[in-house]
Amino acid sequence: MNVSRKPWPISLGIFTIWLIVVVGGGLLQVKGQPTQLDELVKSQLIYGVLAAIIFLSGTITYFNWWNKIGWKGPNSSRNLRLLSLPALFLFIMLLIVLFTGLPSTRVLLIVIINTLMVGINEELMFRGVLFYGVSSSFGIWRAAWITAAIFGSVHTLNSLITGDFSASVLQAFFAGMFGVWAVALRVRLDTVIPLIIIHWLWDCLAFLAGSSERLGLVLLFFSFLLFFYGIWLLRGFR
Repeated sequence: MNVSRKPWPISLGIFTIWLIVVVGGGLLQVKGQPTQLDELVKSQLIYGVLAAIIFLSGTITYFNWWNKIGWKGPNSSRNLRLLSLPALFLFIMLLIVLFTGLPSTRVLLIVIINTLMVGINEELMFRGVLFYGVSSSFGIWRAAWITAAIFGSVHTLNSLITGDFSASVLQAFFAGMFGVWAVALRVRLDTVIPLIIIHWLWDCLAFLAGSSERLGLVLLFFSFLLFFYGIWLLRGFR
């Protein structure tokens, strides 16, 4: 189905249903009991995220939005060099994981699958459907900040599962900065596929590295540097 009218209200409606599926699925899976995300991601597949991917895939197909949301190759192979900085940070995170040691094969596979699903789910929603809708009405520069703010804010809802609001606020802060440079790459490359891979590897390596004050400082440094990198990439789209 092709939609000629402004996609912004439609994308907002899709986002609302998506949010209910993700949060509702998570609450059902943990049966309302406070559960740390680290424990959940490493112990079982997250079915709410899988359901959300199925919902998004069906909706995007129905509206014929796959090309519009960036499910295609990059606009130029030369622009792939813009991925060099995040790739460098991912490599450093990989070294940290290898230095601290890998978990059992079962845990490793579950983390890989869960974080891959999260990468697909969140990039299709925020840098795909939502960005397409918002940018069609408000322009690229405003869309970058609006979608990044929504992306960050949504992560505060993790407190409904973990019961730890302060930790979810910190995660929302990191996610908001991630959202800025992720959408900047989305604009420059005109595709969400590399972002799915980056998002997947970022989350996967962060969970495998575990939580520590030193790692938190490293991620904070990376996040701030990439945040300003994203602003630099968006400089021509005011």
